[in-house]
Amino acid sequence: MPRLRQTEEQKQNTYLIANIKRGMDIWGVSKEQLAKRTDISLATLYNRFNDPAAFHLYELRRIAQSLHTTVEDLMRMS
Repeated sequence: MPRLRQTEEQKQNTYLIANIKRGMDIWGVSKEQLAKRTDISLATLYNRFNDPAAFHLYELRRIAQSLHTTVEDLMRMS
């Protein structure tokens, strides 16, 4: 069965998670450390990584601040 084309939302979600992971790699931050820094439970963070559409704006702001970037940069599709 042929693979379906990703929707625009799926592409944005993929880039969002990739950008967060890139920031984590740059700053040497694990998921556990990111959870502590952002005051987001580790379980919630794992859930958000699996379903990025469920992120709340305040969570993205905390993540961006923790990774020394902006929400706009996390959302950038490049």
